[in-house]
Amino acid sequence: MKIKRLFEKIMENWPAKVICFGIALVLYLVHITSLLDRKTYTVPLKIVADGGMYPMSDYPEYVRITVRSTAENIAETLQSDFTATIDLTKYEKEGSFSIPVSVHLSPKLLLMDPFEIKLNPESVSMRLEEKTLKYVSVTPALSGEVRHGYTVTKTTVEPATVEITGPRRSVDETKQVYTSAIDVTSLSESKTVEASLQNINSLLAINPAKSYTVRIEVAEEPLVKKFTDVPVRLLFLPEWFEAEEEAPKISFDVAGTVPMLEDYDLSEGAVYADCSAIDKAGTYDLPVHITLPSYFQIENQSAEAVSVSVRARREDNADLGAENR
Repeated sequence: MKIKRLFEKIMENWPAKVICFGIALVLYLVHITSLLDRKTYTVPLKIVADGGMYPMSDYPEYVRITVRSTAENIAETLQSDFTATIDLTKYEKEGSFSIPVSVHLSPKLLLMDPFEIKLNPESVSMRLEEKTLKYVSVTPALSGEVRHGYTVTKTTVEPATVEITGPRRSVDETKQVYTSAIDVTSLSESKTVEASLQNINSLLAINPAKSYTVRIEVAEEPLVKKFTDVPVRLLFLPEWFEAEEEAPKISFDVAGTVPMLEDYDLSEGAVYADCSAIDKAGTYDLPVHITLPSYFQIENQSAEAVSVSVRARREDNADLGAENR
C-alpha cells in the first residue's frame, strides 16, 4: 500500500512536474554553457587525392575551427590536435563539386567533455580534373649580378628533372620547375651549391629528390676594344736618315676580356715598323708590328704594312756640300 501511495504521489499533477524538470534541465545546461570558454584555431587544409581526380581550382589553404570547452581543456588544446582534410578519393569524374571538410581530433580531445567544435567553412566548392603526372626540367633561379667583367656561361642541375603531379591542364602547361633563389652577387669564379625547389603553382604537387646540386660556370666577359689612328713608330732607322712625313697611322681592334682589357692602354712603341734594313734614301713598304700581351688577339687591322719615305738628314746634307766646296 505504501508503494502504491508513493507512486500516486509521484504521478499526482505529473505534467507540471515534467515541465518543471525540463525547465530546470535547460537552466542547468545554459548555466554550464555560460561557463565554457571559446577559442578559434587556424588549421591547414590537406587534400587527399589518392584516386584519379585532382583539384583544378584554387581552394582555401586553411580552415577555422572554433572550440567551446572548459578553460582547462582549452589550455591543453593545440592547433596540432586538429587535422582538416578534403577527401577526393571517391570522385571519379571531372566537374564542379561541393566537397565537405572533415576534421579529425587527437585522442586526448576525444576524452574531453564538454567539447564542442564549429568549422568554417564546412565545405569547399572545387573543380576536379583527371590527375596526371610527368617529368619536367629543373632550372636554376639566379639572383643578383656577378662581378663586373664576368658572366655566367653555363648552369647545370643534378638531378636535371623532377616529377610533378596535378590536374591535367596544369601539368600539360608546366615546362619547368625552378630552384630556390641562388645569389650570385659579386661572383667571379665558378661554384657548386645545394638548392631546394620552389612551387609557384599551388595546384601542382612536386615530388623532389633529397637535394639538387647546381653548378654555376662563371668566366671573364669577352670585350673588343678599338684603337683608332695609332701612330706607327719607325724603329731602328739609321741615324743618318729621317722620315720625310709624319708617322703613318693604322687602326685595329683588340679582343680580350673585360677585366684584362677594359683599362688597358698601348705602351709607347707597341706599334712599330722595323727600319733597320734601310740603307739609302727612298720609299719603302714596311711590315707593321704590334706588340701586345699574349692573352690579347688583334682583329680588323687596317694595314699590314705602311709606306715610309726617308731621306738623308738635313745636317748631313749640309756637311756634304761644304766638303764639296
